Amino acid sequence: MSTKSAASHYVEAAIWLIVVAFLFLQTFNFNQEIEIYRYGASSWPRAILLLMAVAAIGQLIFNRTRASRYEMGEIAKAMDESPEESEGTNANTGLKWYLHTALLLALPFVYINLPKLLAGTNDVGSPELNRYKLIVAAIVVVVFMLLAWRNRVGAVLTLPVLFAAMLQDLGFYALAPAFILGVMFLMGERRAGWMGSVMLGIYGILLLLFVVILYVGLPTGYVRPFYDFGTWVVTVLQ
Repeated sequence: MSTKSAASHYVEAAIWLIVVAFLFLQTFNFNQEIEIYRYGASSWPRAILLLMAVAAIGQLIFNRTRASRYEMGEIAKAMDESPEESEGTNANTGLKWYLHTALLLALPFVYINLPKLLAGTNDVGSPELNRYKLIVAAIVVVVFMLLAWRNRVGAVLTLPVLFAAMLQDLGFYALAPAFILGVMFLMGERRAGWMGSVMLGIYGILLLLFVVILYVGLPTGYVRPFYDFGTWVVTVLQ
């Protein structure tokens, strides 16, 4: 296995662990007791983050332990490839790709910090702050879509972080369908009817499990009209 390919495994694992650490720190913002769930509001997010960390480390170990088995085959394949094919093979390991991915991963942090700088306040109830959040969210989503078109792997890494960054402001109920559709699109699915059916099925199961059965208060968001939509869904289901 080439040095670049080996390095990419460590970089990928490091990116995921950094994302997990960042999101874990964010859970302290809503780490409080709730009457309907004995373990508190942050327990489920932290459990998911723990699974993400274990998966990232496990994937790294898996890649490294199996690397030697495929080394000779990869070398032989590389010798048979044309320069154009070799360039395509290394498309996700060069410096340009790392910089492009870093730019994608910076988008969630832009959304988190830029509206506060523009509004000059951290008050979640501030109309001016919420207006800037809507504007910055729209710009960030457009930039993400443009960059994702040329860097599918980087977009897959960024999408969950962007979803988590916007979750508290825009709410689970409005963002979840877009997130599910985005994941399917980045994974290569293009059948609109199938994507819509799968999204509705997954979304329905999540609402049934968390809202109806477990009665867990998922984020409704602060920014309108997303807040209005989230409260309407909760009212209908409960």
